[in-house]
Amino acid sequence: MTSTGTILVAIDGSRNSIIAAGAAAQMAKMLGAHLGLLHVLDSPPFAFWAGVQEQMKDDIRHQAEVTLKNISGKISAACNIIPEFYLIDGVPEEEILRVVNQDDKILMVVIGRAGIATEKKAHPGLRKASGRLGTRLSELLPIPVVIVPPDIAPNRICPAMTPEAGDSD
Repeated sequence: MTSTGTILVAIDGSRNSIIAAGAAAQMAKMLGAHLGLLHVLDSPPFAFWAGVQEQMKDDIRHQAEVTLKNISGKISAACNIIPEFYLIDGVPEEEILRVVNQDDKILMVVIGRAGIATEKKAHPGLRKASGRLGTRLSELLPIPVVIVPPDIAPNRICPAMTPEAGDSD
């Protein structure tokens, strides 16, 4: 099957973004598309002391690379897809918009319903239709935005990315 384009999934290291990566991998496999894993590095604004900010950026970049390699390895082994990486500094919605506008082969953007910030303060009884990023991207992007719920059926995602497969490491 010839590739039809790229499915871009936003990864922030949260459980929800990892599940979204599994759903995006499954969609890419079904469509014969490439899979892009995008992580936007969000450096803390308070790290202004000499040398501390650069060390924090290096640590954040290293952790993002480890996360992307881990997810890529699992997807490659279980779903026979080799994702490409996008590792960018900036504000997520601005950088995702920029990447999409620069690459007309991107078919859609896939994100988890709630990312790492929302997971920390989530209330188990609340179920939002989308997080802040999903709402913002759906307003900005000229392509579909797919928002993956954290409780998606396991048969809808790449098997290596299900919570049972130990995706939180």
